[in-house]
Amino acid sequence: MHGTIRMIGINQKIHIICVHLGLFERERECQLSALAKRINSHVPIDDPLIIAGDFNDWRGRAEYYLHRDLGVREVFKHTRGTYARTFPAWMPVLSMDRIYYRGLDVVHCNHLHGQPWHRLSDHIPLFAEFKLRKR
Repeated sequence: MHGTIRMIGINQKIHIICVHLGLFERERECQLSALAKRINSHVPIDDPLIIAGDFNDWRGRAEYYLHRDLGVREVFKHTRGTYARTFPAWMPVLSMDRIYYRGLDVVHCNHLHGQPWHRLSDHIPLFAEFKLRKR
């Protein structure tokens, strides 16, 4: 899913993309390639971009493609040095979910654990707050 947000009083769009990638590595590689092509053809390089969702990327390989093809960074790895563990929600050991971004500054990020979060999904939700960069 791809949507845009226009901030009041600012003539700038933020592109928000939500993904849920497949379970198999080859399938994810094809999906990441298609995602990069779509973004490169529909999102101007200087527009802020957030890509978030279930990447099913417990081996940490998606970042290579996304950084190379789109110039994005992963919020938790960039700010904390490692991906957030998000699966399973009752005892997260795998890093499956991510938030990638470009054209923004990270203010804060966290994973939402405890009540009610671990009952709402089998994945721990991720949260990130960003600040727009001045053009």
